[in-house]
Order: sequence, then structure tokens, then C-alpha cells
Amino acid sequence: MASRSEERLVETYARTLLEASKAEGRVFDNLRDLEVVVGASPELIAVLRALNEHGDMGLLPGVLKLYRDLVEADDDVVGVEVTTAVPLDEHLRAVIERRCEADFGRKVFLIEHVDPEIIGGVVLAARGKRRDMSVRTQLAAARDVLAKPMDEEGGAA
Repeated sequence: MASRSEERLVETYARTLLEASKAEGRVFDNLRDLEVVVGASPELIAVLRALNEHGDMGLLPGVLKLYRDLVEADDDVVGVEVTTAVPLDEHLRAVIERRCEADFGRKVFLIEHVDPEIIGGVVLAARGKRRDMSVRTQLAAARDVLAKPMDEEGGAA
């Protein structure tokens, strides 16, 4: 159980973040990002702390890019970006991991993204390749087919 002074400190930080987020129009973006940070590993928190303490937070995009490149080049693990319309549950996460590990012949690490605009399905991206099995893409393909004139045999021309 948190002490009263700890509770006041938590409230101060939360309210400060809320007011700053409102001013910038990023309330829900910051909520999502904070949820990610809360689940971050100790090594990630340590690197972020070091960047902040040394005034190097501006280097963070470069660190991300280089870290992504290093992970991609690592032969032991393949990073697979997985985009879904809703967060993955444990079962679907396990199914995707097994399938990707079979495809790549090595351990994979899923980098999960939620994008409601894909409507449903999944988009996978790894090592410069992309497999789009989203409902949005399927609907776009159907629109393209329907926009073409029909030939005499009933198929698209």
C-alpha cells in the first residue's frame, strides 16, 4: 500500500501529464505511450534514464533506428512487426509466433501495433518483406475488381 506522500506525488505527476496532454491535444496518445512505458523492461528504462540525464533525448530516434537495424541483422532472432485492428490475445500471439518461427527457421520477437483502420486481419513485416492480410486491403482489391468492366463470360475484362 502506498504512503500518503507517495499517493500525492503520483497524483501530481498524473495531473501534470493530463494538463500538458490536453494542451497539446495528445491525451489518448500519451495514455497509450504511458501504458507501453509502464511495461518496458529494466534495460530500456535504464537507457532512457541515461539519455535523459545526459541531455541526449534528441538522439532517441537515431537510437531506435540503429537498434532496429541491429536487431534485423541479428541472426539469432527475427523481429516481426505485427499490425492488428485490436490487441493480440495470448492464443493468437502464440499462433503468429509459431508460424513466423517456422517461416524464418529461427526465434522471432513480435513488435505489436494496433491500427483500427485495417478493420481486421493482420499485417506482418520482417526483414524487408511485408504480408498484408488485412480486411482493408481485401476490400480495396474487391473495389478494384468491381471497378473493371465485365467481359462476355462474366469475369472482369
